[in-house]
Amino acid sequence: MCCKTLRRGALTGASDLSIRGFSLACCWRWAPTSFNPRCWCPLRRRPLAAPSPGDIDLTPESSAPLTNPRPIDRSAIPLAIKRIVIDPGHGGEPGALSESGLAEKEITLDVALRLRRLMAHDPYEVLLTRETDRAMSLDKRVKFANEHKADLFVSIHANWMEPKTIRALETYYVGPTDDPATLKLASMENKDSGYSLSDYKQILEKIYVDARHDESRALAKTIQTKLYRSLKPVNPVLANRGVKTAPFVVLIGTQMPAILVEIACLSNEDEVKLLTKEHYRENIALALVQGIRSYAASLNAPNRKGS
Repeated sequence: MCCKTLRRGALTGASDLSIRGFSLACCWRWAPTSFNPRCWCPLRRRPLAAPSPGDIDLTPESSAPLTNPRPIDRSAIPLAIKRIVIDPGHGGEPGALSESGLAEKEITLDVALRLRRLMAHDPYEVLLTRETDRAMSLDKRVKFANEHKADLFVSIHANWMEPKTIRALETYYVGPTDDPATLKLASMENKDSGYSLSDYKQILEKIYVDARHDESRALAKTIQTKLYRSLKPVNPVLANRGVKTAPFVVLIGTQMPAILVEIACLSNEDEVKLLTKEHYRENIALALVQGIRSYAASLNAPNRKGS
């Protein structure tokens, strides 16, 4: 019996639903002797045709494919800051030295210890690469930050500039530069880098295609702004030299957003006098803390705009 000739209700358990007057009862409920498998039936499964190229072209997309890769919006992956590594520059050897004998290593450690104290009740763990006047190589500072899985790395330094009348703040993040003064500074700071010629390719990749670039830049701008606004009222001739890129080893090797901040000029004796005062060092530490807090808060802001 052909299923095309079946009338409504001719099958056992026939459904009330119908197409063109034929029953939609399930085929497996028909008597075996009444089913002709060679007969066409609207209920028999037919193979699906492959979509044509034209159909695929008409498939809607949320956006066109990117011709060039671009960074993912950070707001798409909210990440908290849990651990911060503060790196007091130098130690053992003095670093920059003022004419009156004030050493960079003393200033950087003092400010770092103040910063940790000021953040004692913040929801972050604050670690220092050194807590005493001891020598520590650049590669060990980098290793310390990476092994402790720091979320931020802030290296504190004091500058020496010519002419000695300059009083300036600068903050660096990793990247190339063709500025002679910056290259000279980087060369001096990198003298004990621990890198060899075999590391050259890795160094170039870190400098030019580092995925942390945007976040390091944002951190640098935030801290530079807080420092300048905090210190300018008590140091009126202070110059804001802004945020710059430089190939500092401690910024190249670290695996988290990282900056190097030059908090003062030891070449300027008037600024050195300020640095000998407790309240001025406290202001520097507090400004660094405010910058870190502000940056951390911006990570979870709903619509943080790029800068």
